[in-house]
Amino acid sequence: MVSSDFFDGGSGNIQGILLKALQTTVVIGGGIVGASVAFHLARRGVQVTVIEADEPGHGASRVSYAWINGRDKSPYHYHELNRRSQDMWRRFVDELRADVGLVWGGEMRWTVTAEGAAELKARVAELQSWGYSIREMPVEEVGEMEPEVALGDATSVSYTESDGHVDPVRVANVCLARVVELGGIVKTGEQVVGLARSGDAITRVRTDRNEYACDSVVIAAGAKTPDIASMAGLHVQNTHSPGATVVTSVLQTPLFNSIIAMHTPRDAAGVLLNMRQLTDGRVMVHGGTHDGSLGDNSLEDAEMLLDDTARYLPVTENLNVEEVRRALRPMPPDGFPVIGRLPTAPNVYVTYTHSGVTLAPMIGEMAALEITSGAEVELLTPYRPGRFT
Repeated sequence: MVSSDFFDGGSGNIQGILLKALQTTVVIGGGIVGASVAFHLARRGVQVTVIEADEPGHGASRVSYAWINGRDKSPYHYHELNRRSQDMWRRFVDELRADVGLVWGGEMRWTVTAEGAAELKARVAELQSWGYSIREMPVEEVGEMEPEVALGDATSVSYTESDGHVDPVRVANVCLARVVELGGIVKTGEQVVGLARSGDAITRVRTDRNEYACDSVVIAAGAKTPDIASMAGLHVQNTHSPGATVVTSVLQTPLFNSIIAMHTPRDAAGVLLNMRQLTDGRVMVHGGTHDGSLGDNSLEDAEMLLDDTARYLPVTENLNVEEVRRALRPMPPDGFPVIGRLPTAPNVYVTYTHSGVTLAPMIGEMAALEITSGAEVELLTPYRPGRFT
C-alpha cells in the first residue's frame, strides 16, 4: 500500500518526498536498461513492479549489436560515462550470478584511404589522451592476430583492447528473475496508457489491463519513453532511428581468434558493416548508421548484407540468413542520454538513452542510488531531463 503521508502535499518539494521511505516503485520497460534499474532498486530494498509491453528484452535490446565500448563516444564527458559503465560490467555480472554471454577481447577496424588513416590516427591519439585502451596496429600484425580477416589495401588499423559484448536479452531476463527473487513483480504484455497525478506526484500507473499504485515511477521504455514521459510533462521527440541486425546460421568455428567485434572501413564505398559472433556460434551483422540499417525492409537486403560480410570474412560465405531482428532504437534528439527526475513530476525518473547495453550497469546503479537517497550524481549532470523543459 502507498503511504498516505508520502507525498508532500503536492508542493513539489523533492527533499520532502525523498525523506520518507520509498515503498513501491513502478518501472516501465523491461529492456536491458529498465531491468538493470529494477534489479538495483530491488537490491536496495525497494518494492519493485516492472511493466513490460512485450517480453523482457524484446525491443531494441534484442536488436542491439551489444558492443560494450567507449570507442565512438564524444565529447569527453560522454566517453567517460560510457567508459565507467564499461568498467562496471564485470561486477554487474558477478552480482547477477549468471552466464549472460559476457565476452571480452576488443574491437578492430581499419581504413583504406590516406584521409581515413589520418582521421583514425587522430582519434586514437585523442582516446589515448583520455586514458582509453586503444592503439594503432601495423597492418602486417593483423594477419598474425586475425588470419581470417581480409583487409584488402588497408592504410591503417586500430585495436581497442578493452571492448566486449554481451547478450542483452539474457541480461534483462536474469535481472528480472533476481527482482522476483527479491520480492518484486514483473508484468508482461501490458501497455501503459496513463499516469494519474496527485499534485506534483504520479500516484498510479494505468495499463490496458490493470492499475498500479506507486510512490515513484521509472520510465525506461526505450523508443516509447517520450510518449509515456509526456504524460508526466516531459516533451522530447525520439529521433527516428530504425535498427536491424541480421543473425546467421551457426558457424562451427570461431569467427575471430582474439577480437570480439569488427567494423569495416568507414572511408570505403558501400555499406558500413559491424560483425560479431554470438555465444551459440551464430554470427550477428549490422549494416548502416544511426539513421537506419540495411536489412530494415527485406530478406534480400539481409542476404546482400551477408554477401558483403563474406568479402571481409570469407569463413562466413556458406552461412545463411536465419533471422532479421528489427526495432526502433531509442535516440534522444541531441544524441545524449536523458537521465534523472522530471522537474514536472519529481517522483518520476527517466532513463532514456542510446548505447543502453554499454550504459546499463551505470544507469541501473546510479538511478537506484538517486531514487533511494535523494543524491544527485555529478557525473550525470549533462544528461538531466530539464534541458528539454
